[in-house]
Amino acid sequence: MASAQAAEGRHRAATSEGYYNVKLGPMAWNFGAGLGLEYSDNVGYTQYRGEADFSLRPQINARMRWPVSEWNSINLSLGAGYVAYLEQTQLNRFFISADSDSGLSLDIYAGDFYLELHDRISITEDPYRDPTVAGDGRYSRLQNAAGITTIWDLNKVILQLNYDHVNSVTLSGRQGYGDLQSEVVSFSAGYAPKAGIRYGVEVGGSWQQYEGGNTYADNAWQWNVGGFGEAQISEYISFAGHAGYTVYTPQTHGALTREREYSTPYVALSFRHRVNAYVDYSLSGGRTLPTSLTGGAVDMYTANWSANWRVIRKTSLSTGFSYYHGSSVSSGGETFDQYGPQITLGWRLARKLSSNLSYRLYWRTSDQAGRDYSVNVVSLNFNYAF
Repeated sequence: MASAQAAEGRHRAATSEGYYNVKLGPMAWNFGAGLGLEYSDNVGYTQYRGEADFSLRPQINARMRWPVSEWNSINLSLGAGYVAYLEQTQLNRFFISADSDSGLSLDIYAGDFYLELHDRISITEDPYRDPTVAGDGRYSRLQNAAGITTIWDLNKVILQLNYDHVNSVTLSGRQGYGDLQSEVVSFSAGYAPKAGIRYGVEVGGSWQQYEGGNTYADNAWQWNVGGFGEAQISEYISFAGHAGYTVYTPQTHGALTREREYSTPYVALSFRHRVNAYVDYSLSGGRTLPTSLTGGAVDMYTANWSANWRVIRKTSLSTGFSYYHGSSVSSGGETFDQYGPQITLGWRLARKLSSNLSYRLYWRTSDQAGRDYSVNVVSLNFNYAF
C-alpha cells in the first residue's frame, strides 16, 4: 500500500500543471536556463598571491519523467554549464552541478518492494566545496555513482540494501591528485513503532582503489557498524542521527603498508525547526571518515547552520555558516580548518524569471606551509524556466 501511494504521488506531481513545459510522446520535460556572474578575489586559492577575476557561468537545466507503466518510471535530471574567466582563461572548464541531483534513474514498484536503478554524476569545479583542496584554482573533478537501492517495506519494519560503483576522476588540477574507484555496499534495518519515528541498525563497507597521483596507498578497506534514528518531534521539529564505529585499513600491493589501521567512532546529526511562518533553520554536523583528494582517509569534524528568513515582501533571505576540521589519518598528513559565512538574497522578477545575489567568505588554515588561504566570492544569478 505504501509503494502504491508513493507511486501515485509521483504520478500526480509529474502530470500536474507546471511540472513540465514540453511533452514529447510519453515523456514530460521541464527545461530551464541560468546565467551566473561571479567575482572572486582569490581564484587561485593561494596564501601569498591572491588573483582577483570575474567569471561568466551559463547553465542549462533539464528534468524528464517517462512513465513506463502506471507505477514505474524513468527519471532524468541535469544541470550543466561552463565557467569562463575574463582574465585567467586557463581556469575555464565545464561543470555538472551536484546541487541539481544530475543523473538517470529507473523507479520500480513491485508489491512491498521498491527498487531504484540509478546513475548520478557531478563535475565539481569550485575548490572551496572540497575542504582538502588548497592552492589550486584549476581543480575540477568528476564523480559518478552507478548502483541500485532496494527497499522492502514490511509495515513497521523497513529493510534497505544499497550498492554503488563509484568513480572519482581528476579532470584538471595538480598532478598529485589521484583517481579513485570504489565498491560501496550498505544495509539497514529500521523499525517504526508509530508514525514519525523510526530507528534501527546499519552496516556498510567499501573497497577503494587509488590510481596515479601521490596517494598514500594503492587500495584500502573501510567498514562501519552502528545505529540510526529519525523522529518527527512535532509538526515543526524533526531530528535524525547516525552513530557507530568505522575502521579504515590501507594496503599497498596486497600487503599492509606502514600506515596504521585507523578506527574511530562516527556520528552524523541533523535538526530542523520551523519557528513560524517567517523563520526556519537547520543544524547539522558530526564526525566522519571521508576519503581525501590525494588518497587515504580524513578524520573530519563538521558543523553547518542555515536559516531562511521570510521577513521582506517578495524577497527571500537565507544565511548560513559552515565549519570543517580535518586531520589526515596517514603519517605526515595535513591538519586543517575551513570555515566561513554566506548570505543570499533572492527575488522573483517575473513569473518565469528569478534572481539571487549571494556572498560567501572562506578561511582555511593548515599546519603545512603554503596551504592557508582566504577568499571572498560574490555572485549574481539569473534563472529562467521555459
